[in-house]
Amino acid sequence: MKRTEQLKHNKKVINQVSSLLIHKYRYPSYRTVCRFLNKNEFTSSVGNEWTERSLYRMLQRSGYSGLWGLNRI
Repeated sequence: MKRTEQLKHNKKVINQVSSLLIHKYRYPSYRTVCRFLNKNEFTSSVGNEWTERSLYRMLQRSGYSGLWGLNRI
């Protein structure tokens, strides 16, 4: 996957995760978010299942400081 495709893919994942935060009064755990993404067949940009670490690092690379950082979207 080329870099531009990775950025588009990661943006879709970020939008899905941020939609989870809108409907909750408290932040879900990374484990819960990863289960949701894997259950709905969202893979990482290299095609692997999501783990807590991979989700956290993808958010960091995209400029967000964890799940609570998605509130600024």
